[in-house]
Amino acid sequence: MIQTANTTPQPPRPLHLSALTLKTAGFAQRVRSAAAAGYAGIGLGAADYLSARRSGIAEDDLRGFVTRAGLEVVELEFLRDWWTEADVRGTRLEEDILLHLAGLVGAQQINVGLFDRVPDDVVRRGFERLCTRAARHGLRIGLEFMPYAELQTLGAARALVEDVGAPNAGLVLDAWHWHRSGGSLEEVAAVAEAGLVVSVQLCDALPEPMADLREEGRHHRQLPGEGVVDLDAWLDALAPALDGPAPATVATEVLSDAVVSGGAGEACRLTHDAGRRVVDRFEARQR
Repeated sequence: MIQTANTTPQPPRPLHLSALTLKTAGFAQRVRSAAAAGYAGIGLGAADYLSARRSGIAEDDLRGFVTRAGLEVVELEFLRDWWTEADVRGTRLEEDILLHLAGLVGAQQINVGLFDRVPDDVVRRGFERLCTRAARHGLRIGLEFMPYAELQTLGAARALVEDVGAPNAGLVLDAWHWHRSGGSLEEVAAVAEAGLVVSVQLCDALPEPMADLREEGRHHRQLPGEGVVDLDAWLDALAPALDGPAPATVATEVLSDAVVSGGAGEACRLTHDAGRRVVDRFEARQR
């Protein structure tokens, strides 16, 4: 008997919209625009929770509002003061909001970074505390490095995650941050093989870095596949993380004034279609 290969089409890999791509869109507009563009999920921030409540959406309907649009909330961001001591009331306002929001919408991950210069022991103790608290809520912590922040490189982020050793902590790899930090594909492959990557963010970079990397990273990123980052090689290096037993989520994070100038709907269409082309090429190579 001649056996033929299984030609059943596989569903496309889910592609998500990061919270920061639409920095100024309200909750309802963000959800509707992402769904119309074809995204499978979105990220949210504390401001989105406040936007939803101000617009009259009840807390117990936040998740329903998202799921009725055919989406899921995959991550919350961005937490930067996790290393500090709680205030006199025992609260950390944004952290408390994000933990509360995660329970409301079913998100499984909170993304964090480090911008302040603080002693290593304070950073380690704060990160361990945050991971422990997140674990009680059934949440992962995704640690992100940025070339203009205090935690600047993939190596530094990996060292902190491995030093703390929390089972619910992992790394967020953003293509622009990795490229501008001078990272190597060998480093990317190593963290992917080690099972440390929980999220991948697609974007691209200008041919030459701007004098102010913070300005470039927040306002002038390029659409995936339209800059100088070799995203094909980058995703191939990340293959063990993308195709493992607990695949890393894939999102577009294109912080670009030009992209959002046409409105939320157009920004979602542009970022989704560009990200989809890059992801589909990866899928074809894997097959």
